Amino acid sequence: MKQKLLIIGAGSVGKFIAYNGNQFTQTFEIIGFLDDDVSKHNTVIAGFPVLGFIEKLNEFSGKGIALVLGIAFPMVKKKLFDFYQDLSFDFPNLIAKTAWFSDGVIFGTGCIIYPGTTINYETAIGDFVVINMNCSLGHNCTIQSFSSMAPGVNLGGNTHVGKCVEIGIGASTVQSIFIGDNATVGGQAMVVSNVSEFDVVIGIPAKSIK
Repeated sequence: MKQKLLIIGAGSVGKFIAYNGNQFTQTFEIIGFLDDDVSKHNTVIAGFPVLGFIEKLNEFSGKGIALVLGIAFPMVKKKLFDFYQDLSFDFPNLIAKTAWFSDGVIFGTGCIIYPGTTINYETAIGDFVVINMNCSLGHNCTIQSFSSMAPGVNLGGNTHVGKCVEIGIGASTVQSIFIGDNATVGGQAMVVSNVSEFDVVIGIPAKSIK
């Protein structure tokens, strides 16, 4: 008997999970979405009902249900987790069957790893990290909790990504780059020097716009 799964967020990440529930290494019985967009309430998305506001989590707590934060935006994920962390849910990792990761890779909890992702040895992935399609992470990288990568991100070996970092589509780093907490790396940027906390960098080479 499959464990029941509730998806928080009926946007692009949540819909990816719903449409591809059988494409992960572990499968669940999806029971629906919770989303604060009232226009989605009482609708069916990707074949599953939107059951109401996220505050309804209280009704599902302690019933052995798995929960996934189907949201890409780092700060939104963190605020939701912080607000509801005292509730009782399992937070599985949803890892696409076509993702590849070396022996020696460590995952936290609640991660979403899309198809085509490759992760090299001795890389550590924190909690509630989203790694979108066709990302490539070199050896000995660290990705801290709540961070998200858009499709096609390439990280050189020994790259350190802090908490709540957002990395845009197709961005890359050279080896041994440090990206501070809450930073944003724009799409197609080439990061050749360290990025400070809360900074926003774009371009080739990536430069701060703050």
